[in-house]
Amino acid sequence: MSIVFTKDFQVKCPSDRRTWCQIARQIEDMSLPGIPIRIVLTSVQEDELTFECSFIQTKKPPVWPSLLDINIRQASSPKPFVAVSIIPTGVRAEIGGFAGDATPSTNLLSTACDYLITNPNAVTASDLYYANDNVLYLEGNLICHLLLGHIGLLPEKRKNIGVIIEKHENELIINNVLNALNALRSVGGINIDPVIISGGRIETECTYSSYGHASGKFSGIDELMRALDIIETTETSAVGVVTTLSVDDAIRQQYYRGDAIPNPWGGAEAILTHMTTNFYPFTAAHAPLLMEWKHSMFGTLGDVRDGAELISSAYVCSPLKGLINSPRPVRIDTPLPEGSQRISVENISAVVMPETTVGNIPFLASLDQNIPVILVRGNPTQCKITPALLQINEKERKIYYANSYTEAAGLLLALRHGIVPETTTRPLAPIKPLFLDNSNFYEY
Repeated sequence: MSIVFTKDFQVKCPSDRRTWCQIARQIEDMSLPGIPIRIVLTSVQEDELTFECSFIQTKKPPVWPSLLDINIRQASSPKPFVAVSIIPTGVRAEIGGFAGDATPSTNLLSTACDYLITNPNAVTASDLYYANDNVLYLEGNLICHLLLGHIGLLPEKRKNIGVIIEKHENELIINNVLNALNALRSVGGINIDPVIISGGRIETECTYSSYGHASGKFSGIDELMRALDIIETTETSAVGVVTTLSVDDAIRQQYYRGDAIPNPWGGAEAILTHMTTNFYPFTAAHAPLLMEWKHSMFGTLGDVRDGAELISSAYVCSPLKGLINSPRPVRIDTPLPEGSQRISVENISAVVMPETTVGNIPFLASLDQNIPVILVRGNPTQCKITPALLQINEKERKIYYANSYTEAAGLLLALRHGIVPETTTRPLAPIKPLFLDNSNFYEY
């Protein structure tokens, strides 16, 4: 039986060794209880780093290398100019922590790029999807593997999407999702095949960790994997997973009332899709399946950023629209037909994320890969992990700060056009020549 669970662990790591290469090596030397599928740094106390890690115990082998391995890139190319924008889910990001409310900021960043890669929850808004065509919708675990140098991406419009729906005792709720899929087919011209109803429940209990961000507890993972096994035998390489997410009603009311708590569903959704994309060679997105009609919250006036969620009951249209624009992941050494374009870590020119969410693989891997990182100060979250807390030596790293996504877009434009960002601010540091003396003299 496959089980997914979350557990904390600590590693000792002095500030001058805080690279993913060093940290991952220490984690690898530990006796881990399963295969890591999601790793988040949650606390820093002097030399002790605490990670929250979701593991899986299963007999099925993963399709990509371990998250603890990294292939350092040997070259970089700004053509095409590709940036990654990440807004971690379940941490109450003021921009992007609700129902697709980072779409305007994401679209702004995309105007400075040939391609902008982003995680689904930044632009997924129940039935609405307004991301630009050059926004590549990529599941978060696959973003990690991209930046670790494990996979390449083939930009393409998907011609077919598979869907898995959890078995539900209320036929009307299943029919509600089927109506949404039929609407996407008849109005959007999207082919959706196969559609699989699971043989049993795929249950998720949404929780909060002791650090305050959203997480989850799971059962019925084998039911999900049975359905994914069928998808794997088809030509479909993108899948929408529609399952119930159990949330305590008091928390649901608190969230929609506007209390300052993270979206309770986001963390569990991320763990489910991380599991999927670690063990199957395709990309995925998750949509909640109603447990009861009263959970639809029709007519509730909530936070304006949750408007898209409050008018929906199927929640599946936006994730499937995003998957249409999701690049195909391939092994980094997969031969390509002549004329095909592959995006790899060598093409990533910048990574953008909120300043307080750097306790993740994308940030640490980007530093190891010498990719410039733009940290947005104007998007606070409930995370507190910053480069200053990690004591990262910023003089040796390409870290830029932006007060807003508008400034971040300007930084992307500067990087794209070869303008050194430091030359656009004042004071401008003087040149420090290197004076050679006799100690530098060699005979050639």
